[in-house]
Amino acid sequence: MCIIPGSGQTPAAKAATSTAKPRSSVTKPKAVMREPFTLHLKIDKDNFSDIHFDRQPYVSDNEVYLFSGDKFGVNLVLKDGRVAEIRYQPDVKRADVVFGFEQPKELQNGLSMALTIDNKMKRGVSMEALMSIPGKKDVFKTSILPVKAGKSGLESWPHPISQLVLGNLQLTPEEGAQPKK
Repeated sequence: MCIIPGSGQTPAAKAATSTAKPRSSVTKPKAVMREPFTLHLKIDKDNFSDIHFDRQPYVSDNEVYLFSGDKFGVNLVLKDGRVAEIRYQPDVKRADVVFGFEQPKELQNGLSMALTIDNKMKRGVSMEALMSIPGKKDVFKTSILPVKAGKSGLESWPHPISQLVLGNLQLTPEEGAQPKK
């Protein structure tokens, strides 16, 4: 997973603006990109941080890129019972997994961040996450609990997050399944 701290642009976004032709003859779907935007986050009781981002993907290289205010879904392409590809799905009614990411006013006077994950699949989903925090140069790993089939999950952090990247999405073992010996 990749976040370029302080650049406002991920490697996928830079690659999408490159004029170089890919070497591979396999055509990958182009990443759906956000237009450039300025993220407005509350960072303490009285102050806000405005962070400008150039064009950013919703999903690229099987990673999901989230910013405050996002609500969209993804469809998981499965191969041999594993996640082979993640595709952006703007219509949340047609998505396998729906993500919502915001800085709700109700949490810690609007300073906290909340991620909702609605899993519409018949299998659970797990994932890994990286986050960038306003004013920090480092990228931090954070944990996300697996979301069971047909259920929703909620994660929260007591501080603002300028970008959250979810990757390594995997199906969890079916409930009641016996572990392999």
